[in-house]
This record gives sequence, structure tokens and C-alpha cells, in this order.
Amino acid sequence: MGKSKVIMKTKDIFELNKRNFKAYLRKPLRPKSEKIVTNSIQWVGHATTIINMEGKIILTDPVTKHLGYMKRLVKPSVNLKNLKIDYILITHGHMDHLDYSVLAGLDKDATVISSKGVKKTLKIIGFKKINILSENEAYKDENIEIDAIRANHNGKRYYFFGYKDSNSYLIKGSKKSVLFAGDTAYTTVYKNIKADAAIMPVGCYKPDEFLKMHCSPEQAFKMFKMMKAKQMIPIHYKTYILAQDDDNETLKRLNTINDGSIKIVDVGQTIVF
Repeated sequence: MGKSKVIMKTKDIFELNKRNFKAYLRKPLRPKSEKIVTNSIQWVGHATTIINMEGKIILTDPVTKHLGYMKRLVKPSVNLKNLKIDYILITHGHMDHLDYSVLAGLDKDATVISSKGVKKTLKIIGFKKINILSENEAYKDENIEIDAIRANHNGKRYYFFGYKDSNSYLIKGSKKSVLFAGDTAYTTVYKNIKADAAIMPVGCYKPDEFLKMHCSPEQAFKMFKMMKAKQMIPIHYKTYILAQDDDNETLKRLNTINDGSIKIVDVGQTIVF
């Protein structure tokens, strides 16, 4: 790594730390608390959503606490400990998508669908119905089908070891379907996927090298437009300061490209699909 790159990285890290420490001077925002109804999606914050699919409750990437020294900017919209959950989806091992301490407090009767590398820990925590999916594999029961799609994202929890797998999930009921992308850089893997709604990440894209792992708002929208999906719900911002992009800029960029199909929500808001 050249000297100029070292200087640039040092500046980026300093700025990221400064923004996070400043966040502790502000009280966390209070979320909205809209009702979760049949065939709806509520954004709990970051990559955590509650999907009511034909009466079944699906929870994605449950993370509700601070991330180390990185303060959560907005409180979660729901106390997940009080939630009767049918399915929990885990896309990959990064700490902003997988928090074992949060999982330990959740409904242990839930069926867990996950990428590789977490089964033993989930068993220790107390989950009994655990299904590990790799790309192109599917879980199916009498209520639902969940297809695993390979996201363009290195999902290693730790730098030197662990599984790289990172899943997106297509969740299909008898009449409705939702694509939950999780975390991904730009890819054409979602092309022609049919869904009533696509939940897409739009944050953590600066500096430019982060685009190897994440997508910009414009790239998320381009991937959505490749699908045969009715509406896009942007997530993965407004909750933590993980990179150099600013939430206000992200929101402005979303509004600029929005043709009416992007449903921009705040934490705690619910979209019917």
C-alpha cells in the first residue's frame, strides 16, 4: 500500500471515529411505531425488518444494539423479545447483521434460515430448527418457500477466518413474494426475479473502495429495475455510522432517482405489499 493510500485511510478512519463520538452527544431518535399487518414490511432499523407474509412473521438480520463503540442512532421500532416469530433469516456473519446476544433473547420456536458458519452457536443459544442454505438451495414447508441467492458480498465475520458466504433471500408465500437482498455490491444476479417488494441496501458506499462490498443508492435502484418487482424499500442506512456516506446525501440521491417505485420509509414505518 502506497503512502498516499495510508494517509487517505488514516483520514477516513479518523473522520469515521469523530462522527461516531459526536453521535454520543445526541439522544437516539425515537422511531415511528406503525402497525404490522398481513402482507406488510416494517423497517426496525439497519437490515432488520419484520415481514408479515400471509400471516407468518419473518425477521431479518436481527441487530438492535450498539455496534461496539458505534452508537445506534435510532431506537428499534419493536421489542423483538416480545415478538412471536415464525422465521428468522440471517444473511451473513458481519456484526451489523448478526448479533448473538440479540438472537439469544428471541423466540426459540422460530425456524432459522442462515448462511454457513453459525449453526453450532445457534444450537448453543437454544434454537432447534436451523437450516443452513448455500446459493441456489431452498427451504420449504407448508407455509413458505425461501430461496437462497448469492449476494456480491464477502460475509466473513472475522478478517482471517470464517465463511465468505453471504445470502440474499427470495421469500415466497402462496400468493405473495419478497426479495430481501441483505448486503450486496452491484450484481446482475437478481435479474428477472419476480417479487411484490424488494428490500434493498443503500448505505455504506463511501469511500469508493466500499463499492466492492456495498452498493450506492443508484446501483440498488438499477438492480431493482432488473427485477420484475413492484416496489423497492431502501434499508441499511439511518441507523449506524459505518462509512463516510451521509444519510442526508443518501436520502437526496434516493429522491432524485425515485420514479414512484421507491418507498422511502423511516424506522418504524410499515409498507403493505
